[in-house]
Amino acid sequence: MIDYENIRDKSKEAYRYLGFGRFAGIVGCYNTLNLYLKLQKKKLLPRAFEINSYKKIQELLSKQNFNKLKILQTGKGNVAKGSMEILKYANVKQISLNDYLNKKYDEAVFCNISLREHVERNDGKDSSYQDFMLNPHEYKSKAANFLHCTDMLITGHYWDPKFPKLFFPKHINEFKNLKIIGDITCDINGSVPTTIRSTSIAKPYYSIDKNSFKEISLGSEGIAVMAVDNLPSELSCDSSEEFGNNLTSEVLPYLINKDDGRINRATTASNGKFCSPFSYLENFIK
Repeated sequence: MIDYENIRDKSKEAYRYLGFGRFAGIVGCYNTLNLYLKLQKKKLLPRAFEINSYKKIQELLSKQNFNKLKILQTGKGNVAKGSMEILKYANVKQISLNDYLNKKYDEAVFCNISLREHVERNDGKDSSYQDFMLNPHEYKSKAANFLHCTDMLITGHYWDPKFPKLFFPKHINEFKNLKIIGDITCDINGSVPTTIRSTSIAKPYYSIDKNSFKEISLGSEGIAVMAVDNLPSELSCDSSEEFGNNLTSEVLPYLINKDDGRINRATTASNGKFCSPFSYLENFIK
């Protein structure tokens, strides 16, 4: 038995060969930019599921102007990469973290921050990705330092309940410019405290009150949230085609011919027993 989500490369990031993360990022970012247009009372773009064409989305975005919008994008994986594709098609310029914090622009810009850039050790010592994964309880988020000058937050980072949250509810009133959060990761009560529930494709948005963290009508004073949890479904043709192409090129040859290790590492059970990396699953079937 093979878990396709665990068919990964050998890098420290362990990128997946199969998955729908890129299209989650593509659709999530598109929906979030559309939320901005809605709040600005501008003409909305067609919904992704209505046109079901990534090429058409690219054409529509190339004609847009998002003024001086300042966007913070988290993550370095496929979700974040998909989201950043959309930002670039939308004529949003990518800038460095230093420039994001210290310069002003007359155009829409975004900054992409990695895990290393938005967490730090509690004791101030040097950190590493490996140390963080082994000792997440010894880390805290420093994302609040970047959110003071952010208009829109788009999340595309991996999060585990053992990891620190991006920020806490008590911080939200400090972020004077922050009006929109596109939580593509969509962990309920997870790294982003404004995500109090997921949303549907039909009704992708809601707002929350900054003080009570209760849901309020969209467009009221507060934070507007996009938290659809099945985003790739909006571009079903494109996302399915990419999945199939990757299956053909990155998985089947290693099942049929010699495995370079990617299939073995993703094999959950063999000959009636769990493989050693997955032996912990025994506890769930006893």
